[in-house]
Amino acid sequence: MSSIGAVIAAAVLLFTGCAVGVDGTPTAAPADQQPVAPEPVPTVVVLDASDSMNTEDAPGRRLDAARESVIALADGLPDETLFGVVAFGSQLPARSTPAAQGCRDVTTAVAMGPLNTKDLKGDLGELQAQGFTPIAGALEAAFALLPGSGRASVVLVSDGESTCAPPPCETAAALHRARPEVTISAVGFRTDDPSLACVAESGGGLFVTADNAAQLSARLAAAQNAEAAATRLSPTSRAGISIGQSLSDIRQANPTFPSAGRNDGDRTVYVWIDCDYAFVDDVLVEIAPGDPPGSAGATIDGVSRGTPGARAIELYGQPLTDSDGVAVFTGDTAAGTAYRIGYEGGSTISEGTVTWVVLCRCLPSTGGSDDGGPEVVKVVAVDPAGKPVNGFTVGNTGGPWTSSTTQYCTNALGAATTGVYRCGSTADSANACWPSNGRLLCTYDPWAKALTSYSYSGSLPTLEEPSPDVFPWALELANGQQCTARSGGAWPMPPQGFEFGYSCRKGSDYSFVLYPSSGSELFDKSGAEWTVYFGDGESTPVPVAATKVYYAAAQ
Repeated sequence: MSSIGAVIAAAVLLFTGCAVGVDGTPTAAPADQQPVAPEPVPTVVVLDASDSMNTEDAPGRRLDAARESVIALADGLPDETLFGVVAFGSQLPARSTPAAQGCRDVTTAVAMGPLNTKDLKGDLGELQAQGFTPIAGALEAAFALLPGSGRASVVLVSDGESTCAPPPCETAAALHRARPEVTISAVGFRTDDPSLACVAESGGGLFVTADNAAQLSARLAAAQNAEAAATRLSPTSRAGISIGQSLSDIRQANPTFPSAGRNDGDRTVYVWIDCDYAFVDDVLVEIAPGDPPGSAGATIDGVSRGTPGARAIELYGQPLTDSDGVAVFTGDTAAGTAYRIGYEGGSTISEGTVTWVVLCRCLPSTGGSDDGGPEVVKVVAVDPAGKPVNGFTVGNTGGPWTSSTTQYCTNALGAATTGVYRCGSTADSANACWPSNGRLLCTYDPWAKALTSYSYSGSLPTLEEPSPDVFPWALELANGQQCTARSGGAWPMPPQGFEFGYSCRKGSDYSFVLYPSSGSELFDKSGAEWTVYFGDGESTPVPVAATKVYYAAAQ
């Protein structure tokens, strides 16, 4: 892989590029690797006009960016395509409307009919963002607009989870069962909320996130045409195969995946349908379409061989690194993924033209090697589609949990993002739980790779963003100890002047990480290494270096 730039720069070839359909079967890749073109089928966009869409971080208001993306989608469709828009939250202000009334705030913003972009712009311009988030009701209204038979597409654009019953995932599943030829996709605008991913998974469609107006426009078109989008590199996956997924899980879902690969340093590379899949310790770390690898790579936004490098910057922001004809852009922070993009014709990517694209677990580390800090690990055990990844599997079945339990779920212990929950009572809590198609897949600590599956009733609560200063879920120390944050239960009296913070276990012996006093910092950063106080709970604790810290995260 080290010579990939030179190899591809010398090659001028046409590649079909590792093309598979939504179900993983081979298909012909598009010859033109431009942004995904909308499919000319009846289409209804379900548009979030809740109060949060007034947030100005798109840049500009989220609702304004969403309007423009819908107009751009319409511009890409033939004039006579049946097209409509259902909005929710646009009529009744959430701050002064009872929830029972606000949860009925669903309206047809653009009547279903032959596409008329002039009228579309006018109708969308009248929308105000102010209300609740009744996603399930809006999906039902969208289906009511569609013709009674034939293929069609419903696309949800939202910046958060539903605030109204029933759960939209269940509604999407029921609608798709009744009309399997209709796909329901979802675009999470500045959110990767698992409930939106579940809507798309249950609706037979595509889930993507978008962080700015340029991404939203490109990804709305991709969501409308999920079949074509499956040939592209999303920020975390391609054609249902995710970075971080285990080799065994990939083979189980794709029986024709090769049984043997080639060694490339610490990697094992498998070539499947003209695509390189690189694994480390049987975990997928890179997807490189084409031969040479990456030459047929195309992001879900259309960045591929021949794309001006400036377009990549417009979509993904400034590169994290840019040298020697290779730039690295953030894919998904929680998943640790990045787009690694080769280019030629300039000293920086802004001046050059793209020559190859790969998706990899190569996001520059947030570890503290420069300042003596420990390595930072964000644990993602389940992907947005509800599948275990990164070596995690489903083990025992627990529960079920009733709504009286789930309504008190909080952010996971050491949560770096929303979308991971901590449920249960104190000491026996499931410290980190990821939603998975109506269940929660949970673990107590990051080293327990067998997740316990809990069924639950009701909806999961809407949680605030976790504090950026949240304490870690777990620690690894230089003495080999693995320690998990205290979560209730009976503890002995600590040594004078200390408080218990983490419990550690090595063999049959228990030990602890302690805070020197109430409200004090966990880490002592004054020396060459970050240290914590470690002891047996009776004698005076001693400083030990922390080598790794763990946080819970969702993709």
